Amino acid sequence: MADKIAQTGKVTIGVKVDLPGIGLQRNGGYEGFDVEVAKRIAAELGAKQTVFTKVTKANRAEMLSDGDVDLVVATYSIDKSEVTFAGPYYLAHHDVLVRDDAAIKSLEDLAGKKVCAPNSPSVGEVQGKVKVEPVPATDYAQCMNLLRSGAVDAIPGDDLILAGFAGRENMRYRILGAQLNDERYAVGIKAGDAKTCKAVTGAIKDLYRTGAMKQLLARYFGQVGFEPEVKVPAMEPCG
Repeated sequence: MADKIAQTGKVTIGVKVDLPGIGLQRNGGYEGFDVEVAKRIAAELGAKQTVFTKVTKANRAEMLSDGDVDLVVATYSIDKSEVTFAGPYYLAHHDVLVRDDAAIKSLEDLAGKKVCAPNSPSVGEVQGKVKVEPVPATDYAQCMNLLRSGAVDAIPGDDLILAGFAGRENMRYRILGAQLNDERYAVGIKAGDAKTCKAVTGAIKDLYRTGAMKQLLARYFGQVGFEPEVKVPAMEPCG
């Protein structure tokens, strides 16, 4: 794939379109942290034209294997998918979002509190540490509405995703910093493409080395009480 991109000058990258601050489709374009990371990786690979297209958790591996996309940069946690992963480009953590004016400073302070419960493993991890009252919700957007109104006291989830949703609010929020578990967001590549994997891994390291990654994290998540990871993550081998 790296050779094809260098020859044609074009790359098609799958991104999320419903995550504020990370991957969002708006006014006919794409914006967010993942989108900017993808643009910089594409440039390092020699692409003159970058085409973005929507992917979901359900279809991203298939779109790579079918050749519908060349790369996927979409909060894609390294898992057992039949793809090759380059990176991670960011080390996220399962954590908890609260209002900045809340008296909640630690997980222990959540005891007896109402916690929004979208479909996230973070909810169970919180419940394993402290007794809370889960409030069902369909997604993070609904959770933010509940937190804003005071109907819940906290939202568990990936810290970067939570910070993305909180960053578009007028009210200030913060991440507790509990770091319950890790999520290694990596670039998805067609299975077995070691050459492209190595090229993308090099591009990711450059983003950290030059300070570009730190700048992007500050741009998209700086308005939230959140200390993002700014050290180069331990990279997956490309095979």
